[in-house]
Amino acid sequence: MRLEFQEYQAQKIVNVHRDVDGPWFWVKYSAQPYIGCASGCEFCYLRGGRYLGRRDPDSFDRLIQVKTNSVELLRKELSKLDREIITCGDWQQPAEDRYRLSRGMLEVVRDLDFPLLVIERSPLITRDIDLLVEINTRSWAGVIFSISSMDALLKQAFEPRSPDVGRRLKAMEQLASAGMPVGTALMPVIPCAGDDEKHLEEVICATKDHGGSFVLGGGLTMAGGQAKRTLEAARQLDPALEVRWRKLYNWDESGKPNYSPPRSNNSHLGLLIRELCDRHGLKDRMPRYVAPGPLELNKRIAERLFLKTYELELAEAKEYRIWAYRKAAWVVDEWPESIAERYQDGGEAALRELPGIGKSLAGEISRWLDETQKRGSPWQ
Repeated sequence: MRLEFQEYQAQKIVNVHRDVDGPWFWVKYSAQPYIGCASGCEFCYLRGGRYLGRRDPDSFDRLIQVKTNSVELLRKELSKLDREIITCGDWQQPAEDRYRLSRGMLEVVRDLDFPLLVIERSPLITRDIDLLVEINTRSWAGVIFSISSMDALLKQAFEPRSPDVGRRLKAMEQLASAGMPVGTALMPVIPCAGDDEKHLEEVICATKDHGGSFVLGGGLTMAGGQAKRTLEAARQLDPALEVRWRKLYNWDESGKPNYSPPRSNNSHLGLLIRELCDRHGLKDRMPRYVAPGPLELNKRIAERLFLKTYELELAEAKEYRIWAYRKAAWVVDEWPESIAERYQDGGEAALRELPGIGKSLAGEISRWLDETQKRGSPWQ
């Protein structure tokens, strides 16, 4: 298959997300130098939605659009933003071999002292280990490797052109040896084929053996052309999968699938991954980096609220309870003044004045603040 590169000058590079991506990657900003990917994984959600714009989804792995001014734009835009975690760069080959834009973007992140998260399938990331170490020393840098399965048959069916999983793990080990926090995004877990204990445990054990400290697991979503391609890959792997997937996603042949499996399925998967991570001494959530400063405790309280939403999702709690914690997390995370000082001055009643913080949540936050003070941690 012939690969085409299309160079252009982008108008903007940094996506500023309305809310931090808690309790998953804790990212506030993202910036990517390329559109399209030569690996062309069948299950990749980027085949649809706004990522490709008006492009034909089938051109995803044949046409790589190159934002040649990525580095200059990143420096200009990032210098005007608060220092929150950014995920940026794309080490896909051969694009990054040719243009080296991702290395230039790392230099910007280093110069401006931003914390960084890289989520990658490509072992080429180790080429820039010097910059990653510098960023980690000056602020923080973490790397997550995407690994859907250790099963060669599943890889051949759903991501035949992606980098070898063994090479990804060696890259993880190299970064861990350099003092980088690393882990695995076990995403997407292939339903009815890669979601059993054996397949999941293989990835978790491999992560631990190569220096990783956490594994985030997530199921397969279905949308647009990506859904049809993924179903066809499943059919080629095992014709029996089609019937099971159509039932799982409530997908009749004349309609569209649900975006994700039922909540009970997601809960079962999350609990199984947690059990396996516990068994092997890993975390099933990624620790959040928070920069020291006057709002540090706000971020830590928000982190606890975000983690509570995940606990409630695993427990299949009522949606209104989950949303109460999520909205509270957003409010506390973005609040421009110290909530500890607010509590110190006005007590629990002052916390209830915050948008979306009712009596129950104010009481919970109060207890956390009291615990923090008892441990001798200063209110900043």
